[in-house]
Amino acid sequence: MYKKINNIDFIKNNNGSAIIEFSFVILIIMLLIKLLISVTEHQSTIGKLDRISYSLAGIVRERNRLYSDDKMLTQNNVNDLTNLAHNMLSTSGISSNNFAITVETLHFNPTESAEPNNKIIDDTKSEEFSVGTCHPITSLREMADLSPYSNRGRWVPLYQVTLCLPVPTGYQTLFNPVGSIPILKSSAITIER
Repeated sequence: MYKKINNIDFIKNNNGSAIIEFSFVILIIMLLIKLLISVTEHQSTIGKLDRISYSLAGIVRERNRLYSDDKMLTQNNVNDLTNLAHNMLSTSGISSNNFAITVETLHFNPTESAEPNNKIIDDTKSEEFSVGTCHPITSLREMADLSPYSNRGRWVPLYQVTLCLPVPTGYQTLFNPVGSIPILKSSAITIER
């Protein structure tokens, strides 16, 4: 009733179905490996971009010591940060083509009260500097509540550094039929020292 299958006969199968199935299995495994490599490259790039944005935010925070007690951020400072970010991306093995950066500052009017109602944004000092086209996911003005009231009797200024980079090409070609893939963005927020 049951036919006994000999292992040697199975390998030497004249019909060729084992080879065809084997080739399909290998193809599926290769596609899964390609998918895993693309996702890993994407996540690795996001992690590197996060580290660079946090480093640049730390430099913006400490710029009083770096730029001779200059309290106001300038476009020249942002250009210096852009050059530094290009170097950091290059040493991380990431192509810095179409790289963009935005640095936002948010200052507040002097007040004697720590009440949140008295936190008024100073539009003369609050600025946004960009090199390339890069818009943060959330504007710094929308996060003004993050500013603490200091012991010096003032609301502490906030800074946000946002880096934008196109997605890696392998990830883009793999997921492009699904829809448009947004560019990689990384933002870091810090307060003034």
